[in-house]
Amino acid sequence: MSYHFLKPELGHHLISVDSTNEWIKDNQRVPGSWVVADEQTKGKGRGGNEWISLGDERIIFSGKIQLPSYDISLPLFSLFVSAALLKSILYFFPNLEGEVSVKWPNDIYRGEKKIAGILIESEFHNGIYTVVIGMGLNIFGEGIPQNLNSKACYLLDEKPIEGLTERLTFQFIQEINSYLIHLMDQGQILKELIWIENHSFLKDKAIETEWDSKMIRGKVLGFDEYGFLILLTERGEKIELMDTSPSFRVI
Repeated sequence: MSYHFLKPELGHHLISVDSTNEWIKDNQRVPGSWVVADEQTKGKGRGGNEWISLGDERIIFSGKIQLPSYDISLPLFSLFVSAALLKSILYFFPNLEGEVSVKWPNDIYRGEKKIAGILIESEFHNGIYTVVIGMGLNIFGEGIPQNLNSKACYLLDEKPIEGLTERLTFQFIQEINSYLIHLMDQGQILKELIWIENHSFLKDKAIETEWDSKMIRGKVLGFDEYGFLILLTERGEKIELMDTSPSFRVI
């Protein structure tokens, strides 16, 4: 079975939708399709949370791909999608190098605040993954709701030039397709993981989380070839985390 990459010509634009992820899941949307919306009323975040898009300039995006199950680690793919978004941002705003970063497993931060979230949802059937990629990026706005002021911000401090959201979206699609190709090459995977580690919000930081029914603390060492977070605990043990727990925090 061949890969079904995102195809620029299979894009859709909606004024308003409940959820772009739910819309793109419909069997009428063939693999390779993608959608952007001006507004979504029931945006989905990780862990059943709601994603709230902020600002006057933003991207609300979902795309659908297919690929053989034996070729993919979903945690690694999720990490790669985050890297694809970060690379797209730095393509247009290289001056933000060092200021924007990937926060494992799939957020983008500017400084200490979140500017983008990614939600990967997948279905497995007959050896094939159908994967939906949801992304929300807050590009620019005049203010942040008070309840989110300590957690969220915008990519830009000034209103962007006209057409940026469209160009950034197409760059994101191109970067995702590039990463799908990287998944086939172990050497390329390791090369990309080094790039991501160098652009990681958690690089050299200490974290606390629940693991194996107990609370642990440790220093982040990087990522393994499956996209798991490698942690060196206070006791000198190396452990691998597949995902965050509700207790996960930087200390």
